Amino acid sequence: TMGWISGRYRILPKNAGEVLAGFVVKFALPLSLFIAASKATADQLLNVPYVLALAIGLLSSYCLGFALSIALFGRGKAEAAVQGLAASFPNMAYCGPPVLVAAVSHSALLAVVVGNLIVTIILIPLTLILLKGERLLKSIRIAIFQPLVLLPLAGAVMALSGLQLPELIISSVNEIGVAAGGCALFTLGLILSNIRFVVDLDVVINVGVKNIFQPVLFLGAGLALGLTGDLLKQVFLIGVLPTATAVPTLALANKTYAGEAASSVMASTLLAIITISVGVVLVGLL
Repeated sequence: TMGWISGRYRILPKNAGEVLAGFVVKFALPLSLFIAASKATADQLLNVPYVLALAIGLLSSYCLGFALSIALFGRGKAEAAVQGLAASFPNMAYCGPPVLVAAVSHSALLAVVVGNLIVTIILIPLTLILLKGERLLKSIRIAIFQPLVLLPLAGAVMALSGLQLPELIISSVNEIGVAAGGCALFTLGLILSNIRFVVDLDVVINVGVKNIFQPVLFLGAGLALGLTGDLLKQVFLIGVLPTATAVPTLALANKTYAGEAASSVMASTLLAIITISVGVVLVGLL
């Protein structure tokens, strides 16, 4: 709301959205994910069926969103890549913890860590490669050295090697990391203030894939890989979360598909009031 008001009444400069989007994508969110990844344990990160179930759900919904963007709208690979991300990237960092802890237990935060690692190590580099339009090897090199990819990967390496950062460094870095959620929401408001929020075919497809089809994908993958109990519940609940607010900030930072991504996040968040409630009820039956 504050972001929308700031943009609507020109309280902030016209380019404030792009500046704040750059801050989220290059500083706050990478640092937040770095801290989360570094606190994971090797056993958590190397649970193959669990990691694979999350990867299948995320990658399948991304590919579906990407394919529909090209098939239905005739878009190029750059816009299709962002649409794929809008249809697949759950708001794990900010909606995940309260939902997972309430429905399962505090240990369910593992899904947030692993899920975000999959997104930042696979989906975001893939999106950046398609966005940049460079040759494959050059695009991979550019993507790997993006803070949003490099820092979470560094955190995972630290966790696997058993290294721990001093608490003073963690608390200092976290001061910037905790700003990611609020700043991303504020930026979303700024973006929405400059567009007309419309539930069009783009939004319907993105929200349909993300809020309805993705939970089914997660559940099916988990069951197929033999997950049971709390692990299966965690995997399923990741799918009912709305689209991450980081998607429109990434889109705006690259000046591609920003308006559609922002509208999709808004619609997905509203629908998530229902999908999260239904999901919490269903995990009681698993």
